[in-house]
Amino acid sequence: MKRIINKKLLLIAISLITVFFILLSDFFKSKSLDIVYPVQKGISLVNNAWSYIIHFFFDGNFTYHKIKNLEEENQKLKAEILKYKNQISEIEKTYPILDFVNKYQIQNYEIAKVIGMSLDNWSDFFFIDKGRRDGIKIGDLVLKDGFLIGIVKNVGDFSSEVLTVSDENFKITVRTRKTQEISFFQGLEKNKGILKYVRPEQDIRIGDIVETTVINSQAAEGVPIGIIRKISPKEGEFFREVEVETFYYPYNLDIVLVVKR
Repeated sequence: MKRIINKKLLLIAISLITVFFILLSDFFKSKSLDIVYPVQKGISLVNNAWSYIIHFFFDGNFTYHKIKNLEEENQKLKAEILKYKNQISEIEKTYPILDFVNKYQIQNYEIAKVIGMSLDNWSDFFFIDKGRRDGIKIGDLVLKDGFLIGIVKNVGDFSSEVLTVSDENFKITVRTRKTQEISFFQGLEKNKGILKYVRPEQDIRIGDIVETTVINSQAAEGVPIGIIRKISPKEGEFFREVEVETFYYPYNLDIVLVVKR
């Protein structure tokens, strides 16, 4: 019995030694690599696929937000460019006004922006963004492109209402440029006015310019208001009817000049 056990132990020992030497042999290493390769290859493919999926989602999300941020920045830049273009445009519009100020040597004035128009058909007026805090007063004259277009009618702290030369409530003493005849101008309707109290002997001519006169202490002398288009003499009447086309065009209002009294 003892001999049998010893033989078994000897066989086990020999087997273990044999296995040990086989494991250490190059042949076994080569075969083991061939056996393990499919498993390693599969693990590698799975790992690569997983890495790609993670990269796709995380990097894609990052790219989306980056594009979104760039679009927002682009919109902001466009808004800034538009803002600067508008500012440049407004500055360019003030050049003719400043030339007019220098030409007529106007000392007390304010450059204003038109912010609203009349909504009814019974009056002709508009609103500007200058008011009492800017020194604007009722009776100040308002000019556009070197032409008289209205007079300040009402004044608030931050804005004012301007009655245009086409409104029938607008009245001012004027003269004709060529013949220097003094008359009285009154608004009539859109782009029209009349000269009142024109006597038959006065030298009033079609095509002559109607302008401000020194009799008006409110404005500089020689500011154009309109041009005479029609003269209708009536026999037996003491005054003639003279129709004037004003230089006021309500569809082209933006920047105006307020001449302070």
